[in-house]
This record gives sequence, C-alpha cells and structure tokens, in this order.
Amino acid sequence: MNACFYIGPEDNEWCLKYFPRRSPCELPIAGKSWVRHAVDQCSCLEALSDIFIVDCYRRDELAARLGQGGYWSLRLHLPETRPCGSIRQLLEAHPEIPADDLMIVWGLVMPDVPDIRQIFSELREVESMPEPQPPGIWLLRGGKLYECLCPLMRIDSLRAYFDLNFRLLEKPGIYNLPGYSNKEGCVFGTNVIILPGGKLEKPVLLSDHVRLERGVELNRQVIAGKYVLINENAVLEHSVIMDFTYIGKFMFFKDKIIDGSRVIDVPTGEFVELEDEFLTASSRPREVSRFSLTEFILAVFIAVAGAPLYLGARLFGRKAEKLEFFRYFLLIYPKCWPVITGRAHLVRYGSSDPVYAFRFSDQWLLHRTEALRNMDDMYFYYNRSVFNILTTVFNSLLRRLFVLSPIVSSSESAPGGESGK
Repeated sequence: MNACFYIGPEDNEWCLKYFPRRSPCELPIAGKSWVRHAVDQCSCLEALSDIFIVDCYRRDELAARLGQGGYWSLRLHLPETRPCGSIRQLLEAHPEIPADDLMIVWGLVMPDVPDIRQIFSELREVESMPEPQPPGIWLLRGGKLYECLCPLMRIDSLRAYFDLNFRLLEKPGIYNLPGYSNKEGCVFGTNVIILPGGKLEKPVLLSDHVRLERGVELNRQVIAGKYVLINENAVLEHSVIMDFTYIGKFMFFKDKIIDGSRVIDVPTGEFVELEDEFLTASSRPREVSRFSLTEFILAVFIAVAGAPLYLGARLFGRKAEKLEFFRYFLLIYPKCWPVITGRAHLVRYGSSDPVYAFRFSDQWLLHRTEALRNMDDMYFYYNRSVFNILTTVFNSLLRRLFVLSPIVSSSESAPGGESGK
C-alpha cells in the first residue's frame, strides 16, 4: 500500500494570506508540522512503503527537513507539481504514483479516530471522481475509488487552525506531541531555559531552544515554537508563537498568533507588522556611537596590551595552546583589528553576524552547545548594552586564566566568526 498527500490552492487562500512564507503543509500544529503529523500516522499503517508528498507550494527546504523517510522506515517522494483539480488529473500528471491500493489525503485534513487503522473502517464507493475534488481521505483499490467516512479535523480557516493547536495540546489522541518531557500538561523540548520569577499555567508547550526571561507569564494555553525568546515581564495568554520569534519586554498578547514581526488577532482576523523597537532605537546616532565607541576602546586595549602576549604565545606554539587562555587568546586577538577598522563587532551581534571576536556565551565555560550559544546571541541582540559588552569581554578572558587544559567541543564554532574557524 502507498499514500499520497496533495496540497493545492483549494481552501488554502487563508494560509497564504496570513503565512505567505510557509507552505500550508508545514504549518506547525501543537509544535509539529501538519506533514510530519500525517507521515507519523501513515507509518503506523501496515504494509505501507511509499509516500508521495505532492505540494503545489513546495519549498526546497522541505525535502531537506524530511529526508528520504529513513526515520519512519518509509520512502518519501516530493515531486514537483502543478495544481490539479481531481485525483484523475493528479495521477495523469504523476505517472510515478501507483494507481492501485493508494490512500490519498486531499487537502489539510487530519483523521479524528482513536486508532489510525480505523480510517478504513467505513468506506463509500464513489462512481465517478468529483471535480473539483473536495478535501478528505480517499482510497483507490481494485480500480475503484472509495471515500473514507471517518471523522476529520479540517484546517480550512485561521480559526480552525488556531483551535486545532489547543485541541491537540489538551487531547493529542493518536498524535504525538514533540516534547522531550511531557508531564501533567507541560510539554517541554530540549534546551528550554526558564528564569525565576515567572508563571506557567497548564497546558503549555515549549519546543526546543526556548528561553523565558525573568517575570514571564504564560497563562491559559500557550504554544511556543523552536528558537523563541520571550523577554522580561512579557505576558501571553491563549496564544501561539511561531519558530524564530522574539517577544519584547512588558509585551501582552491574548488570542494571538505571533510569527516573527507579524501579530495576528485570531478573533477579528486582522494582523499587523510590528517594528522591532530595539532596531529602531539602535539606528539613532547616539546609541550606535556609544556601543561602537565601547567596542573600539576595548579592541584597541586588547590589541596594544595583548601584543606581547600574542607574540609570546605564537613563539611557544603548541605548548601555549595546551592552556585554555592562550588557545582562546590566539583566536581572539586577530579579530580585534577588524573591530578597530569598523569592519566587525567585538561581541557577536545576533545569529546572522558573520565576523566577530567574542560571543555572549563565551563568559560561561560550560555553556558549550551551539544551540544554546545561538540563543544567547539572540538575547544579546535584543539586550545590547555597554555593561553586557564589558562583562562579555572581561569574563571571557578572566575565567580562562584558571583553566589549565584547552576546552574544545565538536559542536562549538570557533570564536571570531567563519574566518576564525
């Protein structure tokens, strides 16, 4: 038996309106994309070998994220396609899809059954293929087309999508939520950091690499995607936060979907693009000169005062590199010159900064995983200050004075950006 998912423009105009940069099949639902939920459930069916994901909005990154299906012990195929009005047109456009013993998931639907095998418990034979094909689950077997009459959860509007997130959060049923730990209504991924002084009201789902600063409150159903940073004293209630999103200090959101800078009010269907207040502030000459001057002075100090140390470490070569301070300093010192000439930041300014000398997390010797280092870069980006620049530089150097062996991690990128590796 094989399966085919078709995702076309029918009933998906709402998705393109609110999430123009996403394929509908990659919409996250309770922390996992629709297509992953679908493949997960298909993998539970007996004798299933191949799945064809026919996505009219196909992004090249989707194939890289899903792979070839080895994780599920299946074979995944993502052919390029064009919109098709019916199953007949779909099979004519894609002769590589077997036309017999084929389950077809047409549109963004999810079975609402206690066991995925029950989707075939009630079938209705269809004499002719309807055009346009309505959303649903269909079965081609023995040259005949059958409609699966099992209950379905349809994702055909913003409201339906929003409500489905919390339905699965509270009662996932056959759907597996992507939590590293799941206990008493709290689903947590890996590398979740929660600082003191906050409040979490169940149920809540925090995906991988989420950081909650001091005083953050998550009230009555909140779902946060991957690489989310919620700054101090922010309050969220009954809201969904998409991947790679930052929530500023003292912000309050209720009944919202926050996707980067886009805030969608679900009850009204309206949305706005919020300017990043920090970026607006950083464009002022006074703010930029203060940070730049601090980094310039520190870079000059390291370049001048550290010249004898650098030359001495170079002279002793590998013997000096056996000590963590000298190993680290040999990487840092050359990066001070681009800072002096204005071509680099002394402390990495966000995860997209390619050339730098220090990273905000360098001041913690045990803070070595790349995922956490990237989260700290994000925190520094939104909380840049003279104090944070000073503490990063001095703590990064002073703490290594007392380490007698080099600290090297395979997951760690070398200080100083790409050219420092």
